[in-house]
Amino acid sequence: TAEVRSDGEDAEKNVSGVGILYDEWAELWPGYKERILRGAVKHDKVVKSFVNHDPNRVLSTTKSKPALELNDTDKGLEFISPIPPTSYGKDLEVNLERGNVKGSSFAFSVPDDGSKRWEEDGVYYREIKKLTLYEIGPVTDPAYIKTSANLKTAEDIYKEFRAADSQEAEAANEQRKVSQEAEQRARELKLLEAEVT
Repeated sequence: TAEVRSDGEDAEKNVSGVGILYDEWAELWPGYKERILRGAVKHDKVVKSFVNHDPNRVLSTTKSKPALELNDTDKGLEFISPIPPTSYGKDLEVNLERGNVKGSSFAFSVPDDGSKRWEEDGVYYREIKKLTLYEIGPVTDPAYIKTSANLKTAEDIYKEFRAADSQEAEAANEQRKVSQEAEQRARELKLLEAEVT
């Protein structure tokens, strides 16, 4: 959950939360589960913090002053972002205090070799071992299917799994074809050698 923090009455307030949970399965929608392994997260050159993933409501970055802090904990990746004295910053403070905003989320991308997928009993699983983090911050509805890399429907996921299965089958067929052609050439070569001798 996201919460508001302050070191004193007149001190600048921060918003903090655990944006990424490690090693826990999350059911992002019925029939699709995903988890992020500890050690998977690599930070982009500049990681940003927005309100509800909105770049027009930026709170901080890892390069700003004061800066966004990112800390690995036993539970996951924690962020601590200063809240700027802007209109949306003040709105965020009120919404955090009232519990209107209570979640955290993040935006990321996964390289081609960064995840493993499988299907079991009609449920699709994705385990992420590598990702690049671009943005992390407070959100009204915490669910990382809303991040830029995961705007997918169950049908999209099903198609991806089927496409992967099809590619694997096609590759296996191609390998068999190459092996058969090699065996045929070897037989022909033996026949030629027998004729010569």
